[in-house]
Amino acid sequence: MDEECVILDLPEGLRLNLLGLIVEIEQIRIVADRAGLLGALLASLTCGGVESAERLEALAELIRSEQQGGAEESEEGDEEPDQERKPPPRRPRPKGSRRRQQEQ
Repeated sequence: MDEECVILDLPEGLRLNLLGLIVEIEQIRIVADRAGLLGALLASLTCGGVESAERLEALAELIRSEQQGGAEESEEGDEEPDQERKPPPRRPRPKGSRRRQQEQ
């Protein structure tokens, strides 16, 4: 099992005085879970070393190649020209509605 990747550890906690509002937080500990995507990314950046950085780069290249392959396929399948999507038209306000509210 891999060693825990502790990103932030403040065992004594934290005490902030924010313009008279005092905030006390006891223990703060952030640990990266390597099983999750974000945890693996943070662990490789903060605790991973060279091997983890290489795995992260391989993952990034795989994602890039999938995105580029998907973009090429969609370009080949598009026979119709690109049409810009327009937002739905706004409903007009009744005339004088703002004035009536201000007068009341």
